Amino acid sequence: MATAPTSPKPPIGPISATGPTGSTAVGPWQTEPTGPTGTTGPTGVAAWWQPEVQQWLVRQRNAGATPADIASELVASGWDADVAATAAQRSLRQSDRHRALYGALCWSVGLGALGLATGLHQVLADTPAPTVAALAFTLAIVLLPLAGWCAWSAHELEASSPHAVWSPTRRMWFGTLAGLTAAIGLVRLITYVYLVVATMTGARATPLSPNDQFQVLVSLVVVIPLFAWSLREWRRSDVVISGLRELDRLDAGSLR
Repeated sequence: MATAPTSPKPPIGPISATGPTGSTAVGPWQTEPTGPTGTTGPTGVAAWWQPEVQQWLVRQRNAGATPADIASELVASGWDADVAATAAQRSLRQSDRHRALYGALCWSVGLGALGLATGLHQVLADTPAPTVAALAFTLAIVLLPLAGWCAWSAHELEASSPHAVWSPTRRMWFGTLAGLTAAIGLVRLITYVYLVVATMTGARATPLSPNDQFQVLVSLVVVIPLFAWSLREWRRSDVVISGLRELDRLDAGSLR
């Protein structure tokens, strides 16, 4: 199995109807090397939807270059970062072969965490509902092991296939999970802040109890790690963030 290049070479040589010139990749933008390193790349004149650019993107993808590699190469050649990211995403195949895995991972993690938090809330409630607690803990017991298996499978898949991390389903589900956990965490935090303010101003007759604090603590202990994990995984699938991160670090280092 061919190994994905860490830094794909930009296209060199004139474009022709029959394919590459010799063993060198065909490039639709330039025919002569430019710059101190003797490498060439696409300039900002070409648009990613032009047929020549599409052909170059396909060749890069078939050579094993990831969208991060392609985006960095385009930016280094003078493209705008957002346009380069859009073009890099176009290098991916149209079919998404990992929908079931990433969908099952995010659903099982999200619902399992919800069941765990709900069950703990019921245990700590002043008037717990045993049926709700039993259902919530059952949901967590069934789904969290499934989530662990899906996470392990996804890790193995991404280790053997670098392009799996760019799955659009992966990006969508992790982004949705991060957004939902952030919303739930903010609602719980705002609710607790309101209870504190209401107690201080006399709008709430009963003072805050340790049980109220434990309720908020349960939400934060479940939500914060889940949000941090899902946000990190979403960022890995975003070309603008992950694809250009290394290039940004190199540029910052060159200015020192």
